[in-house]
Amino acid sequence: MGNFGLIDLETPKEALIKKSMKDGSDMILVFSDEFNEEGRTFYPGDDPYWEAEDLHYWATNNLEWYDPEAITTSGGALVITFSEKETHDLGYQGGLMSSWNKFCFTGGYIETAVQLPGRNNVVGMWPAVWTMGNLGRAGYGASLEGMWPYTYDSCDVGTAPNQTFNGGPLPALVDGDHAYGGALSYLPGQRLSRCTCDGESHPGPKHEDGTYVGRSAPEIDVLEAQVGGTPPTGEVSQSAQWAYISWVSNGTMSWTLNAPGLGPDPSVEISARPVPQEPMYIIVNLGMSKNFGSIDFEHLTFPTSMRIDYIRVYQDMHRVNIGCDPTDFPTADYINTYIEAYTNPNLTTWRGDYGKPFPKNSFIESC
Repeated sequence: MGNFGLIDLETPKEALIKKSMKDGSDMILVFSDEFNEEGRTFYPGDDPYWEAEDLHYWATNNLEWYDPEAITTSGGALVITFSEKETHDLGYQGGLMSSWNKFCFTGGYIETAVQLPGRNNVVGMWPAVWTMGNLGRAGYGASLEGMWPYTYDSCDVGTAPNQTFNGGPLPALVDGDHAYGGALSYLPGQRLSRCTCDGESHPGPKHEDGTYVGRSAPEIDVLEAQVGGTPPTGEVSQSAQWAYISWVSNGTMSWTLNAPGLGPDPSVEISARPVPQEPMYIIVNLGMSKNFGSIDFEHLTFPTSMRIDYIRVYQDMHRVNIGCDPTDFPTADYINTYIEAYTNPNLTTWRGDYGKPFPKNSFIESC
């Protein structure tokens, strides 16, 4: 089988088991990639767990084209290089790869060692390691409309466009972003909600009361790094998950978000937002966008690279849950039914470019 198993044969033995920082219990390694093999490539079909994208990440107005050419392994690390190189009529080239629909995990702890690009006092680069629910594919807008960044399993106004209905609730219309007329939300509505009418297209499963489980493509960031402050210094956020979400840096737990932190908000009639239970895949990328922050073009130097020494995923030894199509949160049939939305990055919206309707929502209309 070579070195294509879920656990990299070159993972150190001392890294096979890890103590939970929450309760001290043993977590076992369920996936690892040490990136030690020289010269790996990640074009479609090259790797069993990773695939590099060939697209423009328009959703965040990135200045670069993501090209598989920008990603390889060298010197015992994954290397993503950002270059000032015209690619598909854009002035820069970067890289994004993911384990979408290849390796997913539900719950656990993800650990990575990253050398960030550039200098710690020059702003502009956008390196990231993050996770997303398998029902949405990063960079494929049609797959994401009405899916990201929801995590919701209630049938109420939270599923409606802008999280409002019939002119209310008032706080959701006046206490939000002034750039959007005071609206608190400008989301399109949850496509696969608990309100989905029986018989409509939905990946399932169903609750005991016969309603569908609310499904989505939530995002949990492992790190997104930037330079900020006065004087400028490097900043990074890191995470490890689930049922609660804890952010860990240099072996120290820095912050934890427990489920009550995502509890209901009666003022805007929003119910609790569950800590994500979707099967999550891993994304790594190096890009540049003014959406993320200021860019110091004068002092940035190219090419610049992000290096990832390893990526490892651990889970409670009694609750191992890996795979992109678990029985309690299935994805395969739905993805295969709408495969073009997941494989054609030029389809930017579900209802517009792809031409598919949202399922009927019993909160908004009669079934």
